[in-house]
Amino acid sequence: MKKTGIWFLTFALFVAHLFFRTAAHANEGTVSPWRQMEAKHGECQIAFPVDPQLIEQKVPLANSPHHLSYDVYLAPFEDRGVFLLLVATYPLPVPGGQEVAGLQGLVKGIVSHHADNRLVYAQMVEFANRPAVNFLVESGKSYFRGHAVMVGNRLFLVAMEGRAGDMDEKTFNRFLKSFKIQN
Repeated sequence: MKKTGIWFLTFALFVAHLFFRTAAHANEGTVSPWRQMEAKHGECQIAFPVDPQLIEQKVPLANSPHHLSYDVYLAPFEDRGVFLLLVATYPLPVPGGQEVAGLQGLVKGIVSHHADNRLVYAQMVEFANRPAVNFLVESGKSYFRGHAVMVGNRLFLVAMEGRAGDMDEKTFNRFLKSFKIQN
């Protein structure tokens, strides 16, 4: 199940990359306040600079009646990047104490997705009294700045992707600070 989850996360990140390339200029020149939104199933809230697009996917697990569910929210930010919120719902909760290994596996999967990717940093932190990971992955042409946390059977990934040299930590932190997990 772990390998399947990583592959579908990789697919979601690829979709985000394509979205960034085709929609980054869609709202260029538009100045407006960020919009707080609630995820489709009410599991979290976050603010995007523009209304995000939602991509949903349910993937059956081989030889199992269970499936993985992915909701990916994407929004361009001027011509500097794209914001992404991924809510991955697994059929069963991650066993207690295994969250850190799962988060480390996520970062490893993102880094190994492309040969040019290199991990700039990854640090374990606490978010809403749960283990989380903050990380930055760069390649020759782009960056992927992320923050991920596991809650029960859900993985939340808050991320920003863009061209190398355009990383804006202040803007990413504004995005991350707006993220709230619902109880």
